[in-house]
Amino acid sequence: MRVYKFDEIDSTNKFLKEKLDLEERDLAIARVQTAGRGRRGNKWVSSEGAALFSFVLKYDMSVPEDEYMKLSLVVGYSLLKTMKKIEPLEYKFKWTNDLYLEDKKLSGILIEKIGNYFIIGIGININNLEFGEAKDIAISLKAKTGKSYDLESIIENVVNSFFEDFIKFKNGNWKEMLKEINDINYLYGKRIDIVGLSKEESGIAGDILADGTLEVFVGNEIKKYNIGEIHISKR
Repeated sequence: MRVYKFDEIDSTNKFLKEKLDLEERDLAIARVQTAGRGRRGNKWVSSEGAALFSFVLKYDMSVPEDEYMKLSLVVGYSLLKTMKKIEPLEYKFKWTNDLYLEDKKLSGILIEKIGNYFIIGIGININNLEFGEAKDIAISLKAKTGKSYDLESIIENVVNSFFEDFIKFKNGNWKEMLKEINDINYLYGKRIDIVGLSKEESGIAGDILADGTLEVFVGNEIKKYNIGEIHISKR
């Protein structure tokens, strides 16, 4: 594992995407990110004290292409498992790429593909207590427990756990992983709005399905979604 550390950088994902000699497990860590992003270009508040990092997974030809549609869920599963070992709290997984604690966002995942590699970017609110514009919707581990944590140790554990869990995924353990994710499915039973599609729809969220999509009860229909931005309805 090659580790690249930065006091400040625009984006750890961008750094790895622009490297010409990528290797699996390459890891970039930042103390502060100035241009951290979430899905669809949403800004990720990247204040000091958060665990801000990206690492590389090489595309495996033995894994069918459509199985990689589940990659963010596998990352989320592994992240949840690791965080429970650090602090056994009641985390929730918000499809497709967020970790929640007490109805607030604790972590976000961003996956991008470049050539034969996936760049997996993760931001976890750990020791930071300032959330800027996200102060009403974000939480950190320290804000919950009052304790401080070793960021590099957490990052190392998250990355190592992911590669262990990805092997389990490749070996056919997806059904067991999916059950654990659905047991803490943050959206289940909530009215949600699906935006970013050709039209906006609203419905009640159900389970995360075996193909990685989310089932939503829209009127008398059961639909499933794999794209779009999910918002919990305020109605």
